[in-house]
Formats: sequence, C-alpha cells, structure tokens
Amino acid sequence: MIKLIIDKNIPISEESFEGQNIDFDFLPFDKINSSTIKNADALFIRTTTKVNKELISKSNISFIGSFASGENHISNDLLDDSECFIQTAKGSNSQAVFEYVLSCMLENDFEACSVGIVGHGHVGKKIDSSLSKLGYEVEIYDPYLYDHSEDELNKVLSCEVLSINCSYSKEGKYPSHNLISKEQRPKSKLVINSSRGEVVDYSEIAKSSEIFNDVWVNEPKISSNDIYSFMNHTNAFGTPHIAGYTFSSKERQIDLILEKFNDLFSKSVERKEDKKFIKLSSCLSDKLIKSKNLDFKSMISEVFSTRKIATEFKALLSEYNETGKTFGPEEFEKLRKSKMRQGFDEINIDIPMDKDLLQRMELSGFKNQKKEKFS
Repeated sequence: MIKLIIDKNIPISEESFEGQNIDFDFLPFDKINSSTIKNADALFIRTTTKVNKELISKSNISFIGSFASGENHISNDLLDDSECFIQTAKGSNSQAVFEYVLSCMLENDFEACSVGIVGHGHVGKKIDSSLSKLGYEVEIYDPYLYDHSEDELNKVLSCEVLSINCSYSKEGKYPSHNLISKEQRPKSKLVINSSRGEVVDYSEIAKSSEIFNDVWVNEPKISSNDIYSFMNHTNAFGTPHIAGYTFSSKERQIDLILEKFNDLFSKSVERKEDKKFIKLSSCLSDKLIKSKNLDFKSMISEVFSTRKIATEFKALLSEYNETGKTFGPEEFEKLRKSKMRQGFDEINIDIPMDKDLLQRMELSGFKNQKKEKFS
C-alpha cells in the first residue's frame, strides 16, 4: 500500500483516492516534517513547505508533487536527485496570471501601450502572446533564455508597464533577489509583481511607480506590518497572492501532478470535480449589460477587479492594525482561499456584442457560447 501525505490546503477530495489502495493523510503545512512523513512514499505540497534531502532522508519518499509553478522552495540537491521524482505545476496558472496582469493594466487605463516582461517561462510566454494579440507592444527580458545587452534590459525597464514573472533565486549566474530595487529602478508608470516577494523591493518601487504587488517577502510567514506599510504609499496596491488562483488553474495543477503520480505508482487517481462554466451575464451588472457603451475595459473590471481586491485587503489589514489583532499565516491563507475565482476560460459569452469586442474577449480567454454548453 502506498502512503501519501497531502497538504490539507490542496483542493483535492478524498473521493479521488477511493479504491486505489492508498493510505493518505491531509496535514497542515506546518505539520509536514521529517517525523510526520517518515512512513510516506509520496508527498503533495505547496510552496509553504520547504523541501530538502534532510526532510525526506528518513522516509521512503520517491515522488514529490509540488502544487506550484516555482521551485525556490525545493533545494537544488533534491532537484538533482535521481532517486526522487519531483513534479511541479509549471504553466498551470499562466492563463490566470495573464488575467491578473490584464486587470491591473485596464483598471489603470493602460491600453495598447508598451509592456516589459521580466521572465519568459510558461507564465511570461502566455502574457506575451495574449497581450501581443490584443495590440500591446511587448518587450522581453530573460537572460537564461536569450542573450541580452544592457540596452535591451533598459528598454524593458522603460516600458510603460512592467510585469515581473521570473522565478526566484539568490544564487546562480542571474540571481533575481531584489532584481527590481532602488539600484535597478524601472521607469515604468505601472509595475506588476506576481513572481515572488523577494524579487521586487515593492515598498521602494512604490515611491516612484504605481505598483500592484501580489506576492510577499517570507510567505507564508508574512508580516502584516510590512504589507500595511507598503499599502500606505499612494501608488501601492496589494493583493493576497491570488494572481494565479482560479478554479481552472487548480484543476490543471491537480491533473498534471496526478498524471505523473499515476505513472510512477501504476494508479488511476482522478480529480472528481468537473469544470463548470458560468455565463458572462452573471458576472456583469444590469446597468452595464443594458448600456449602449458595452466595452472591453468595463467588462474585465466587473468580472475581475484587482483594484477592488486591493482595497478590501487594505481595509482588512487596517482593521487588524487598529484592534491590535494579529494577521498571520492562517488569516492570510483564509483570505486567499476566499478569493478563489472563475477564470476567464470558465466564463461563456452569452450577451450580444460587436465583432471586434467579441474577438478581444475570446483572445483574453473567454468562451463563445456556440462552442461551450452553459452550466
């Protein structure tokens, strides 16, 4: 029988493991340690669990499924270990992060402008491709993939909008720790950070650019004072790590991890929940639907407003600050889970609109009702 330990915040049901001859336990991330996993053969984790050889040395773990796009929570020696197969969820949230970036830009009146993208992995490529199709002028910087001159980096940092989507590293040829900081300050009017908190000195950048920051230093052991201090800047907006947090991105994560898990252990574990589509009209106000000025920006803003989420986040932190209560990892995770949303790719267009607007909606990921069935 296979012994599997699962982070309890991974959205996979117990029903998925029924009849599979798998002994499984759901544990809080802070209870996953060398003692609690010593009898395990496999481990399902998030970025909240720091994984290295020391953690698994007393266990029989031969598979680690990481429900995250990044790898900075996994030690390099373990990534190179041929005896333990590690599967991450790279690319599973790329559509969702694109939606976050698009919302940030449109709600700040950045349309058909220049956009610099730092990091051209799965997420960066998706943002690049989708924005280019929507008419944005995109510049790329990723020294691991392309040979760049200093002039090319400066060109990216001078774009009207700068989107940070690189992985985090403190070492290597091109470390990304504090990549965007006082020493390397962008000239961009808007900076969007959905990579890692340690990549951008967000409080410093807020002094010169408007910034939407979705990731924080030392997650999940965040400092509410650090976040609240940042958001007191006039140009600063913060969200609780929800850029890639859609139902469809989580489904893709689960499917990707389970596929590799099944291959290794000869199992047939499946996600039980089916994708559910909702109607676009259910996401929009009656006022907007009935208006004669149906437009792309207004619809995106009503479907997914990053500015609204940032305002609510700041108000909540202010309440905790005034009452002296602690806003810690548990409160942060609870808030984050409450912001799980339907992605654009789970929303069917069911209202009439002109051809050009329909094309922009489809290019952004929305489904056409002629191709999909309504829920």
